[in-house]
Amino acid sequence: MTSTFRVPEDEIRPERTLQQLDLDSLALTELVLVLHERFGVRIDGAYAARGTTVAQVADHLDALRAGTAASS
Repeated sequence: MTSTFRVPEDEIRPERTLQQLDLDSLALTELVLVLHERFGVRIDGAYAARGTTVAQVADHLDALRAGTAASS
């Protein structure tokens, strides 16, 4: 995330929202694509919203990779 979206590593904390990391709608779309390419899963759009926290994205990603969440 630090290199793709130019977010300093020390700013990425579980409680931070994607909006607080200055990710706009275009960056959120790119985030979904990057996660799909790197992990082979499709993130639900609700988990790529500006109000979503880093922890929520990580939890959703973990659930998708474990096969316990529906992908879209």
